[in-house]
Amino acid sequence: MLFERQNELKVAAEALRLAQHGSGSLIVISGPPGIGKSALLAEIGDLAAGLTTGPSAGVPAPSRALVMRAYAAAAERDFPLGVTRQLLEPVLASGSFVGRWCSGPARPALAILQGDAEPSRQRTATAVRALLSMVENMAHDRIPVLLVDDVHWADEESLEWLDQMVRQVTQRRILVAVTACEGELAGERHGVRPLGAAEHTLLPAPLGRAAVDGLLLDRLGVPADPEFTAACHEATRGNPLHLVSLLQECQTRSVAPVAAEASAVAGIVPPALRRRLLLCLREQPPFVLAAARALMVLGNDADRRAVGELAGLDPVDLDESLWRLRRLALVTRQDTLRLAHRAVHEVIDEGTTPDERNRLHRQAAALLRYRGSAPERVAVHLLATTARLDDDALAVLRRAADTAVRRGAHETAARYLRRALRDVPPHSEARARLLVELAHVERSFAPSVAVRHVAQAFPLLPGPLARAQALAALTPVAPAAALLPLTDLLRRTAEELAGPGAATADHRSLRQRLQARLYYLCENDPQMLSSAADRLARLGEQPGTAGGGQPDLLVALLHAATVSVGLPAARIGSLALRVLDHEPAAAAHVHTMLPLLVPIAVASDSVAGLLPWLDNALVDAVRRGGKLEESVILAEQALVLLAQGRLAAARERAVRAGAAVGPEEATTLSALALVAVALRCREPQLTGVIPERFRGLHENCELAALLTLVRGMEAEARDEPGTAVEHYLDAGYALERAGWRNPLLVPAAYRAARTLHRMGETDRAEQLSGQYLEQAHRWGAPSALGRALALRAAVGDAEAAPTLLREAAGVLEDSADLHARAAVLLRLGETVAPHHAAEAEDALRRSLETAVECGADGIAARAQEMLGPAAVGATVPTRLTSAERLVAQMAVQGLTNQAIADSLGVSRRAVEKHLTNCYRKMSTSGRSGLAGALAEAGLLGSADDPAGPAERVRPQGVA
Repeated sequence: MLFERQNELKVAAEALRLAQHGSGSLIVISGPPGIGKSALLAEIGDLAAGLTTGPSAGVPAPSRALVMRAYAAAAERDFPLGVTRQLLEPVLASGSFVGRWCSGPARPALAILQGDAEPSRQRTATAVRALLSMVENMAHDRIPVLLVDDVHWADEESLEWLDQMVRQVTQRRILVAVTACEGELAGERHGVRPLGAAEHTLLPAPLGRAAVDGLLLDRLGVPADPEFTAACHEATRGNPLHLVSLLQECQTRSVAPVAAEASAVAGIVPPALRRRLLLCLREQPPFVLAAARALMVLGNDADRRAVGELAGLDPVDLDESLWRLRRLALVTRQDTLRLAHRAVHEVIDEGTTPDERNRLHRQAAALLRYRGSAPERVAVHLLATTARLDDDALAVLRRAADTAVRRGAHETAARYLRRALRDVPPHSEARARLLVELAHVERSFAPSVAVRHVAQAFPLLPGPLARAQALAALTPVAPAAALLPLTDLLRRTAEELAGPGAATADHRSLRQRLQARLYYLCENDPQMLSSAADRLARLGEQPGTAGGGQPDLLVALLHAATVSVGLPAARIGSLALRVLDHEPAAAAHVHTMLPLLVPIAVASDSVAGLLPWLDNALVDAVRRGGKLEESVILAEQALVLLAQGRLAAARERAVRAGAAVGPEEATTLSALALVAVALRCREPQLTGVIPERFRGLHENCELAALLTLVRGMEAEARDEPGTAVEHYLDAGYALERAGWRNPLLVPAAYRAARTLHRMGETDRAEQLSGQYLEQAHRWGAPSALGRALALRAAVGDAEAAPTLLREAAGVLEDSADLHARAAVLLRLGETVAPHHAAEAEDALRRSLETAVECGADGIAARAQEMLGPAAVGATVPTRLTSAERLVAQMAVQGLTNQAIADSLGVSRRAVEKHLTNCYRKMSTSGRSGLAGALAEAGLLGSADDPAGPAERVRPQGVA
């Protein structure tokens, strides 16, 4: 079955019709290899075989076409009249007409066809005339249709015979059809050229998408998905032979014609197609192969001038080479110069020696550098050569890496730098600096590898300043297992920076950054943790937060003071937000100590303004293409959302954070976020993806304790409360030995007390709840204190429960944790309902409203059940207060938090609290959605004051 060949067959049918009436012709089918010339020739033969004509002069009976076929081959070109014999020898067995056909001038034909296979040169002319007469005699009885495939390979004698035949066919009932391959050298022989003057020249075109789809159905027996069809069309450029070879290979490899397999098609090069292309190229002269190799090497950088220079061809030979390659369909016929498909590239590459390939790529790199091409275009060729590179080439690779980093292609940049490393002396300062550059790139997708490269470079770096810069480039929240071996290096280098002659600003800044990392790495050391508060005190009431290493050191000290409860939560929270005020929301913060601000803010219940800041940082990370940065920021967002009680959103971000990078490159922060979400959502199975290296107490104190709590939760699910309590207490003891005192980060006592209460061990439960409440009072964060009061109400004296729950609800009004607030209000409503109906209704309504805001469906359902049908309208969030509305409208105008605070005469923290309430009530995560939410709620203006409150306030500096 032929596709998209209807026009060619119409031409052939018309030629057959004219031949019936005595006006024969020559049909030449031309085109590149595999375009379907032979199939079209065979179809013409089938058309002719079914042809019957009516009686003609001297021939009373109807006559039929006599189809004669021949297949020329390169190996038979030296066999005289070989093609002619293929055409005419089968006629000898065709019947009674043979005697008449071989009579008269055709009499010698019978002897020639039955006799010597190799007539002498003297007899060739006689043989040609006799065989021509034989065909003329046939035309009286039948319609001779002579089909010759690959006529360009025919022997000289047969070509001469065909040439004379073609000159006579216009006056006789004879049709000649031949195929000729474009671009073949044999096609330019003197005897073949007259065939170019044929009456009909058919040029089959490549198959279109619809024809490819039909051929897929015909060959595979099932319809193909559109994506698979498109991939096959793209891979073969619509060449039928290539397409059939591809489909056969797909059947061999069991590749189904479905969309999921479309990507695999581009990588399949059928062996049969490879052999055919190899034979085709071997027949070409050397200058054509040189142009083909230049095209292979240049790839997308190919243009006529570059190809000619790289191949060493003058314009005439270049034009000839490209003409031949296009006629062979090895080069696209589009404006851009490139090889037609992958198979051509592979065949040319296989025929190129390694030395020649290296020479061509080096020459291509030099050519592109001379022409001022972009470094990355030059670097592609430097990557492809295995020869030693000079200093200029190494400089190009480093510039290309810098360009790749700026466009977010960190892994590509690493490939450039790794190639450069191969040709840098092994024990040199240059190698050390290149290793540090590579580590700086790798930290965005392979931080553990970056650590190894810094460790390799460390002894080769010239002084403490260079070594400190290398260590400070590493990502602190990278896997702790990789960073721990660097503790001694950090400490020794920090001491060297404090030595004589090291009083410059750079030395001080780097020393502070190294000390910050030491505090973080030694977070299991009680002595280091306890010293953090004193070190913070020495920094003063308003420690510096701008520039140098001061922010890193301040954050590390705040983190140590947070876990050890060295300072009250309010003081730590205010200092943490002060640091954030001076830091841009950029993805690069991931490689500093700033990610620790999130656990600090979460523990101190001071997360106002964090989520919008992280949203902007995430946008920057996605734009820059850093997978590790994206993972860390998603984990930070998960922790903030968890602190706000938005459990579903926190779960989604934590899962995305883990999926953004592979398990080998997971960070401490992403693991912490996932475990924290698993505990709060009671889904221990979420922790199954955490790598094993994070599961030891010696690695990360907090993470190990949280994982122990997860094991306790799993024991509870198995109805083993005793085992669960043991796990909870073990986690608490381990934290206490490490100097961790914060009740919110790892609530071991909280969980143990609840489980003991359910077991009936009320004394132990009350003891632990009392300890937990004491710790919460010492820390002072509203979320910790509210949870501790609620725990005390649950496990203590029932008579004291209402008072404790009222106090907990009041404390949680200042907390960002909506889920905890909704849960405490629900319990308060349930507890006081028998004696204080009005108070219970108020608590339940507030619980329902808060639960709806944070997506706590279970709490909302219980509160609505207790309230009854009258609670239907209570699902609408509370309207903004006048202060909240005013702050929101000023924020929509584009004012900063500080500008709003200055205009209203309030603190910046008050503004942040109002904005956080606005985001919560309007169900938006930041300023970007606040304007739309206000407009939708009709809060951008007022009926009494069309301009709205925002217009009445004219902050300084606003027009």
